[in-house]
Amino acid sequence: MSDNPPRRPFAHLPTPLEPAPRFSDALGVEVWVKRDDIGSLPLAGNKVRKLEYLVAAAIAEGADTLVAQGAAISNVTRCTAAAAAAAGIDCHLVLGGGEPVEANGNLLLCRLLGAQLHFADIPSFDGAQHWGQLHAHTEKLCAHLRDAGRRPFMMPVGCSAPHGALGFVVAYGELLAQLDERGLTPTQIFHASTSGGTHAGLVLGRHLHAHGPHVVGVGAAVVYPDLGKRLDELAVGAAQLLGHPVRPGELTFNVRFDQLGDGYARPTDQANTALRLLAQTEGILTDPVYTAKALAALVGDARAGDLTGPVVFWHTGGLPGLFEPQAAGPLWRGGVGES
Repeated sequence: MSDNPPRRPFAHLPTPLEPAPRFSDALGVEVWVKRDDIGSLPLAGNKVRKLEYLVAAAIAEGADTLVAQGAAISNVTRCTAAAAAAAGIDCHLVLGGGEPVEANGNLLLCRLLGAQLHFADIPSFDGAQHWGQLHAHTEKLCAHLRDAGRRPFMMPVGCSAPHGALGFVVAYGELLAQLDERGLTPTQIFHASTSGGTHAGLVLGRHLHAHGPHVVGVGAAVVYPDLGKRLDELAVGAAQLLGHPVRPGELTFNVRFDQLGDGYARPTDQANTALRLLAQTEGILTDPVYTAKALAALVGDARAGDLTGPVVFWHTGGLPGLFEPQAAGPLWRGGVGES
């Protein structure tokens, strides 16, 4: 399944599936962690799996430049910059917000990795309209690059395209093999979701394997006016690429937004509490923008008695977000032992 369509390897696969015994004891539910936060490209994350197929598609099309888009704290832009450097391709990034005097986290890494940065001066990403504005800026840059004789390949928000979703179709099978080795039959997978490619790929993977844990996406941003429609498009497109077509509307998706709080990149008390709990029981870090919100959903369901274990927390990375001021400040003031 991973050899067709073509793949440009970046990740060290399979990523580990690890028990979380002390975290599980704290919740009263057996939890395992799928560690996509560790891997090959700098600081890894779920975007690496998507980029393996998207970069291969870009190379096949003769592209000489990758163009990605995201908020200034975006993980996908950092991963795209790293993938471009590894593949020997130029990289341009369109970023929300204005150019800072100083930078840390993902923005610093993007510059260190050699990407050309373009700032779209979009102050926030509180709704689908802001992501649409970013997309328009990115299309304009691609047109400019083509006029200059370049051959750009434009990455969608979050690398969420049918080719990108393929990475998580394959990843679902990877997880099933690990579960079989351990004799585990988990009921659910929890993961952070924004642009939909991870969720669409995992749901399609479960459909194609005809068994396995149900997939629960936990929304960290509102990117599309109609998320269900976009998820269906991604899954149907990925299935066509694999030669295993599914009908539009055939799959059922499950993305919940009860942990979104005040919006994208705005930490919540529940997420920060869950972040501390996993960090202090297992030494595993999550980030307050994405993964800690998914973790908070798992913690909340467990403490409400709504989970039957074992369950899998799919850690999709994002650790540079810990160093953003809006995230680091509340975590520092909260101290330790607050879980």
